Amino acid sequence: MPLTSLASGAVARFHGAHLDPASCDLLRALGLTRQCRMTLCKNGEPCIVQVRSTRIGLSGTVAAGILVVPEAPEI
Repeated sequence: MPLTSLASGAVARFHGAHLDPASCDLLRALGLTRQCRMTLCKNGEPCIVQVRSTRIGLSGTVAAGILVVPEAPEI
């Protein structure tokens, strides 16, 4: 599902991206690697995600191209 479909505070795993190769390379350099765990801090423009201990701001267009697998909430 697209990253932009998640609610703020949701946790998901990075699955892939429907973006150009240069954008995919940049995401990898920022830490968005296969199966990395991320938290959606803010949806919209910009979209802010936390990957490991770093917050990353993404344009709404880039965020819509990122595919994630939601994780079940911890109880």
